[in-house]
Amino acid sequence: MKKQGTPKKHRARLYMLRTGVNGFTENEILYYCRLSSGRNYASELERRCAIHLERIDERNPDGIGSHYRYRFACRDDVQRVISLVNARATTSGYPALTLGEINDILSLYPDDKQAA
Repeated sequence: MKKQGTPKKHRARLYMLRTGVNGFTENEILYYCRLSSGRNYASELERRCAIHLERIDERNPDGIGSHYRYRFACRDDVQRVISLVNARATTSGYPALTLGEINDILSLYPDDKQAA
């Protein structure tokens, strides 16, 4: 039996890539991708791609507690994630990122080692 649509990890990775230097929170992954455990998706990317996401501690809107905003540290890290996304898409039979999509994503990130 063939699965319908793209896997949840693929959707989460695409969302994370498309957030640019503003980054993403665990809650945003939950909301925009309709997934759970946003932190797990970020941590897995770090392990699989040998990168380190910047973590910014943000207060919750209600003022009680906080959560992390994650950002890619540099364009090279973004390229590593793009390579993972396209490799998984190719081996699993769902659409990979096109050259235009890749260029659009890379344009969201600076050339140097600082995300902002």
